[in-house]
Amino acid sequence: MSTYEVGSVLWIIHTDRPGLMAYRVIEEITKKTLEGEQIQYLVQSATPKSKTVRLDQIKGNIFEDSEEAKQKMIENATKAIDGMVVKIQGNVDTFFGSTMLEEENTSPTSNKKSSRKSKKSEKLKPGYQWIEMEDGTRAQIKIPEVLK
Repeated sequence: MSTYEVGSVLWIIHTDRPGLMAYRVIEEITKKTLEGEQIQYLVQSATPKSKTVRLDQIKGNIFEDSEEAKQKMIENATKAIDGMVVKIQGNVDTFFGSTMLEEENTSPTSNKKSSRKSKKSEKLKPGYQWIEMEDGTRAQIKIPEVLK
C-alpha cells in the first residue's frame, strides 16, 4: 500500500460506480502487532456533511494528482468509445453487408475527393469538435467545459 501525508488530497476514480471523487487524508493510524505493522488512512470526501471513511474501504483507483486522474478517465472513455464503434461496425457489416464498401470502391476517385470535402465542410454544432478514430471514422463530440 502506498503512503500518504495527512492533509493531502487523493483523487479516486470509483470502480463500483462511475465517477471521480476527491478525498483528503485526515488521519494516519499505525498499528503494530505480532504480525507486523499496519497503516490505515482515514479520509473525508469533498462533499457537504461527508463522513470519515477508511481508505481501504473505497473501491477505486487512487491518484495523488488531478491531472493523472483526468488522463486515466480520458483513456477509459477512449476505450469505451472504441468498443462502441467496433460493436456498431459489426452490426453494420452484419445487417447492411458490404454494400457501402463496394459503392465507395467502385465510384470514381473524383467522387471520393468530393465526399471527403463535403465531410470536412460539414458544420459543427456549437461546443462540439471533430475527432477521427483509428479506423478513419469521423465523429462530432462535445467536449465538457472541465476538459477545455
